Amino acid sequence: MEYRYSCDVKPSDLWKMAMLRTYKSPVGVVNILFTLAMIALSFRFMASSPAIIKGLLLFGLTLFPVIQPLATYGMCVKQLEDMPRDMELTFSDRGIHVRAGESTEDLSWKKVKNAIRRKNMIVILSDETHGYMITNRELGQDKDAFFDYLCSKIRA
Repeated sequence: MEYRYSCDVKPSDLWKMAMLRTYKSPVGVVNILFTLAMIALSFRFMASSPAIIKGLLLFGLTLFPVIQPLATYGMCVKQLEDMPRDMELTFSDRGIHVRAGESTEDLSWKKVKNAIRRKNMIVILSDETHGYMITNRELGQDKDAFFDYLCSKIRA
């Protein structure tokens, strides 16, 4: 069996994954609690505060629901600038063949650490900090069969 996909990861794909990771962690709980506290403080003190305090309250109100997501999106755009654009992955019984422009690399299944299924993509980890992402746009209807195939090869 052989699967062939191109990596067409967009900043919005990385952004969704980063925001999901943030809000499923204790950091997300702190973000929500801080935002709720800022809403309560703003409601209580906005009318009677000087302009500088009103500005700080507005900044606090927009910090986690507006500024953090925009900053995260900017980091995702910057991260994708360093990645090759025309990467193609071929998965076979021998391993993973990676082609990016003129360069190629072959990974045996022993070198693949894990495969993670996310809502909008599958992430294949080649080590603790590096991996390959294939979005649902590329996977299409093969997502479940492909993920089962990956898991069988990694565990073998």
